Amino acid sequence: MDSGITCFKEEARDIHKFYPELTYFESPEGIPYISGELKLNDDHGFYIDSYFIRIVPIQAYPYRFPYVFETGRRIPVNIDWHVFSDGHCCFKSIPEETILCKQGITLLWFIEQQVKPYFYNQKYREMNGYFLHERSHGKAGNLEFFRDVFKTNDLTKILQGLMFIKGRKEPDRVSKCFCGSGIKYRKCHRETFRSLSKFTDEELDMYTNWIIDLPGFKI
Repeated sequence: MDSGITCFKEEARDIHKFYPELTYFESPEGIPYISGELKLNDDHGFYIDSYFIRIVPIQAYPYRFPYVFETGRRIPVNIDWHVFSDGHCCFKSIPEETILCKQGITLLWFIEQQVKPYFYNQKYREMNGYFLHERSHGKAGNLEFFRDVFKTNDLTKILQGLMFIKGRKEPDRVSKCFCGSGIKYRKCHRETFRSLSKFTDEELDMYTNWIIDLPGFKI
């Protein structure tokens, strides 16, 4: 069995200790998965609602998110509801997920930090008609991520920032920031540098080339 599936299997067997309503199963082919009710409580511990879900591993786990399916048929299978056409949920843009998974994730962390917030946001949309914190889909969402971490809408500055990070030379904490703001590095883009340095050179090249190829972009 693939190492990612095996890793998921070992963690999934114990998930009921933390979430009693989630049960471990195996398919006839021996593929593990989790299925059951995910309960949502407010900040005071009072029950709000629940969603029925199934979590299945992928070979890249724990370096990519497992797939989560909402099985109660409450959420439309529609990208505008952050659900892909095959029914699995969309949690983060690709660069965000890549960074979060660089060191490997655990199933418990994934449920706590990604799955539950996702369904809280789905509940919010059901009640209010829109998501509280929504990022666009596909490449537009990727671009929003880079605009957020670099704190600019200027694609040229984002491109220059990615290229600087690929150089792997972190500025001294009291040096002027590489972004050209004139602010000391430690008060400007230090966390951006350290976070995006988790990308490989190949990944940084992929995103820089993607920005260069955006319609209308000029260096």
